Amino acid sequence: MRKNLILWMLVLAMGLSACGGAGAETTGPTTLTPEAETTEPVPTETIPVETVPEAVQLPLEEETVEFLFMSGAGAWSTQLSLNRDGAFTGVFHDSEMGDRAEEYPNGSVYICNFSGVFTDIRQVSEYAYAMTLADLQTEHQEGEEWIEDEIRYIASGPYGLEGGTEFVLYLPDAPLDQMSEVFLFWWPHRYEQAENPRDTLDCFGILNVEMEHGFSVQRG
Repeated sequence: MRKNLILWMLVLAMGLSACGGAGAETTGPTTLTPEAETTEPVPTETIPVETVPEAVQLPLEEETVEFLFMSGAGAWSTQLSLNRDGAFTGVFHDSEMGDRAEEYPNGSVYICNFSGVFTDIRQVSEYAYAMTLADLQTEHQEGEEWIEDEIRYIASGPYGLEGGTEFVLYLPDAPLDQMSEVFLFWWPHRYEQAENPRDTLDCFGILNVEMEHGFSVQRG
């Protein structure tokens, strides 16, 4: 009796399994990929990259070169320290030792500490570069006075640079007959031309075109 019951239960289970298998539907996850739908890459706009030209540098023999503007007469001069990138610092001074008073028995000095930068540097010939004075700052306002070490100091302008916008840098070995007569007037070795004539410039030089002032590198 017990064996028959077990056998009947097995038969019933098999029948139910077969029935379920015949009518069962697949319910697992499916991925729908409609044939009419296609995936295309999203077009991207090509943005041209602007090429910034490399800034022209002055062909100085060192990173910083010292220039001097002076006439050789009097106690005044303007010193200019110029970098290859066009930046510069400098000082103008003019001593008036006879201009004294009880408050400043050691005399008076006109002085100007300044800084600035030349931009738009461009080669205009084999031996010359043009440049534009873009910025010029002074430490003190012109006319300001103060006393230090019994000397009266009077703030002045950057003589040699003020009033100018366009400048020319001359290179050593520039032919003298191709250079501005105005610059050669300030060239310190012009006095030697009678005894030791030269055909070319022996140093770097700077010409203030508008004001006709010339800076030179002092040699020897």
